[in-house]
Amino acid sequence: MNVKEASLISYLVKVIDGKAEMPSHLLEEFSQLAKKALEKHFTKKDTNFTLRMSNVGKPLCQLQMQAKGVEPEKPSYDFIVRMMIGDILEALIITLLKGANIEVKNHHQKVALGVGERQIEGEYDIELDDGIYDIKTVSPFAFMHKFNADNGYSRIKESDSFGYISQGHGYGMAANKPFKGWIAINKATGEIAFTDAVTDDKERKDIYAKIYDTSTALLDERPFRRCFTDNEEVYYGKPTGNRTLGIECSYCPYKHDCWENLEFRKQLASKGKNPKWVWYTAIDPKWNGTHNNSQRTK
Repeated sequence: MNVKEASLISYLVKVIDGKAEMPSHLLEEFSQLAKKALEKHFTKKDTNFTLRMSNVGKPLCQLQMQAKGVEPEKPSYDFIVRMMIGDILEALIITLLKGANIEVKNHHQKVALGVGERQIEGEYDIELDDGIYDIKTVSPFAFMHKFNADNGYSRIKESDSFGYISQGHGYGMAANKPFKGWIAINKATGEIAFTDAVTDDKERKDIYAKIYDTSTALLDERPFRRCFTDNEEVYYGKPTGNRTLGIECSYCPYKHDCWENLEFRKQLASKGKNPKWVWYTAIDPKWNGTHNNSQRTK
């Protein structure tokens, strides 16, 4: 636990004990931040593709689909609610940091990073006294196994289909300040963790090179190629003969355009009462008739 995390949690404990207050001007500031957070979801969005800091770290194949104007899957209403909650929690964290007397130098500042022929724009979440931080509302699994785990930065980097690392370092490079990491909130429990980023020169150069390659590939209209393969399904150590999507593709809104025969079905090999749902790219004929309640979501 770093010093800022300890200070924030100490402040919240004092709130529980009735020994801390929230100044009225911070309550007013929170109401304005929360209002803006909600308003943006009711503002008509520009559907034209733009490479921005918020998407620059996403898989190239997904960005290529978006740049070509391929129609993505329509998000479910609960997805939109989760996005709203995440933005409102971001406003709450900024307010709590100020309440805990942790210096907030800036928040929601627009920046731009020159990358070859492009200016990649974005808006970072928050700047504390030591650098830029990104605030993320994450699932219990991501919180436990990534953001609140030992070597959290390495864990995030191992599987970063949301592009958090390029996004964060991109903000830092654009602001000419160090990207210090993430302030993560477990959306199920309310737990908070500060996850430190690797900030050495080599890491920054590597991230810039990745951003540059993504930008160049889109400008040059590099031929489309899947960034990930599907996986052999293994159930209790035994191959089933089926193939499934990896986690990187499961949340992609263009997965049906990459995988023509994609089916969302209850795990075929499971004998449990409530088998988990799995994205199948190929199903061995021997499983025909098993868990026939498949879904197609496009």
